[in-house]
Amino acid sequence: MKKFVAIGLGNFGLTLAKTLVENGCEVLGVDSSRETVNQAKEFLTYAIIGDASKREVLSALSLKDFDGAIVSIGQDMAPSILISLYLKEIGVKKIIVRAISEDHGKVLSSIGVSDVIFPERDMAVKLAGMLSLRNALDYLPLGEDYGIIEVTPPGHFLGKSLKELKIPNKYNCQVIGLKIYPGDTASPADESKVTVKMAPSADDIISGNMVMILLGRLGDIAKIQALP
Repeated sequence: MKKFVAIGLGNFGLTLAKTLVENGCEVLGVDSSRETVNQAKEFLTYAIIGDASKREVLSALSLKDFDGAIVSIGQDMAPSILISLYLKEIGVKKIIVRAISEDHGKVLSSIGVSDVIFPERDMAVKLAGMLSLRNALDYLPLGEDYGIIEVTPPGHFLGKSLKELKIPNKYNCQVIGLKIYPGDTASPADESKVTVKMAPSADDIISGNMVMILLGRLGDIAKIQALP
């Protein structure tokens, strides 16, 4: 079982920590707010009150054997920089830090943080990409030109197999998965009732209750989205 420490249990930090627990990881949460820690205890493996910007607090937690640390400390750069530095000196293998500005990110990178993330910026980019693409239900950018996009199949795809459609040859895209919704259409539903088939076979038939998960250049995927 992988072990992580989540330092800062605001909305982002706690949501990430909860998801790690749901995925079978052990998570120690640390926050300076008693109220926040008491709420987090319901979801995390352990949660303690402490000022992680003090080296002695981190040193007492025996974090060297943890698989990684997630640092998400409000809007003040100084504490997250100090915490990241101490984690690095303690020997934590992977350090992921939420940055609040480009300059903050540069400082974090300079001290050797494994991953600097900008959740608000990244979500804005993803949302803008999704909104600008026709019939896109979800969008994951992969560099400037490529992406993984969930797309409602064009009408003339329905009833045909992937072998018949020859999508890789005609559109330079790969169908890497199919989301199959209950009922006759791909309408919003309880996610627990949606079946996802990854690496579909050439004999799979596209139907009205499916969404295609496409991998390729955005321009090529846009050609499929433009089809009637």
